Amino acid sequence: MKEDSPTVYIVHHIDTEGPLHEPMQEVFKRIETILGVSLNLFPSPQNLKKIQAGQLENVSNSIADAARAIADPHLLGFKSSWSEVDEMLYRMMSKDYRNSLRDSFGNGWIYNWHILDHVGFVTNERRRDLGYLNIFNHYEQILKETDSAQDELHWHFHPLPFFREAHIPATSYDNSFYELHQVMCRRLIEKHWFPRINRAGFHTVRPDSNFFLEQWIPFDASNQSMIEENEQVQKDAINGRFGDWKGAPSDWSVYHPDLYDWRKPGDLKRVIAKCLNLKTRFRNISQNELEIAFSKAQRENSGVYVGVTNHDFREMSVEIEAFYQLLSNVAKNYPDVKFQFSGALGAFRNVLGYSSTEIRKNRIMIEAEINEEVLKVEVVNGALFGSQPYLALKSSTGTYWHDNFDFGKPGKEFFYTFDRNTITLDALSTIAIAANDKYGNTSIVEIQLANASVKSNKPYQQ
Repeated sequence: MKEDSPTVYIVHHIDTEGPLHEPMQEVFKRIETILGVSLNLFPSPQNLKKIQAGQLENVSNSIADAARAIADPHLLGFKSSWSEVDEMLYRMMSKDYRNSLRDSFGNGWIYNWHILDHVGFVTNERRRDLGYLNIFNHYEQILKETDSAQDELHWHFHPLPFFREAHIPATSYDNSFYELHQVMCRRLIEKHWFPRINRAGFHTVRPDSNFFLEQWIPFDASNQSMIEENEQVQKDAINGRFGDWKGAPSDWSVYHPDLYDWRKPGDLKRVIAKCLNLKTRFRNISQNELEIAFSKAQRENSGVYVGVTNHDFREMSVEIEAFYQLLSNVAKNYPDVKFQFSGALGAFRNVLGYSSTEIRKNRIMIEAEINEEVLKVEVVNGALFGSQPYLALKSSTGTYWHDNFDFGKPGKEFFYTFDRNTITLDALSTIAIAANDKYGNTSIVEIQLANASVKSNKPYQQ
């Protein structure tokens, strides 16, 4: 293939949340909430079959059709235990399964796992796996066991609702900063891992999350703008409540967002790509949407980022195989356009036109040292994405903190003082600093302490 050949990069983003249980009464309550109606039905298997057959009484045809879509047996087929999830994972992460789905270059399927920590909740009606690093550790192990080095681990976060119920969606990072930074700190310190690519929880960005992402995470696959969108009967999504991407680029262009409206192209540094759903109740990938992407690649002789997304608590093979058939059918109409399964990081880089030489030459590298009670962090190569590196602290008793730096030379030099106004060095066991650049390179430095002295100072590249 010539370097300038038009290519559609197919990027499968998975909201990776672990097992999910849904009791019968919650199914009926969820349908009523989504549609803003009362079904006047007792939650039972018999009445569920009525909904699935479209046999609701005293409601409009559009409501009956919408309820039927929500109650689709596939959508209700939740995997409620790790054993059920794992059976799917081992099957679908095998080389045989991946290679049964090949791209234009003969390569098999690739997964991008956006890992969520379920933390900060006080009720757990849907039996989620609560705890820091639980899901991260689980997937890290399965990736090793299945030899899935082609897959990538990325960022996903669910803001906490007021009453901290694990099954209730919310949109406020402002109300969730403690848990948010706890997740960031623990992954950085315990796993030497720092996020580079975001998938918005509940498809939703707000000003607070827009500002947060702009500090730390250079890529964001959350745009769900569509040429044709019908949400009239989806009462839980009207007035921009969840996943409001109206007015964002809908032609599969990637873009830099605006400071005050993430949907508008603007002057911020991070790059947003479009990502549509697989086999859910709305905002699904379709033939028309794929035609737009392939036509754009052909017309502009360029790379186009096509993100698709689903969850690991449903049978993903059904969704992937239906999409693959759709993709194959559309690709036949564009013989001069290739499609390539891709990790999200490589797809962003390719669509943005970053060469491997440019990425390597400008790779971010930071160094850190402690002189008496002052930590100095210096950017010694490349340029920092965002305003400052990320600072994570771990106490000798296992408590984690995040804090801001003091600024020296703009973009190059940062300081942090350990004293009674912050925390003294003798109370700490680990200091970790992370920095991304615009290419998605990550530089990490970990400092281990013993008796307020530096025990080790190690750099890591992610």
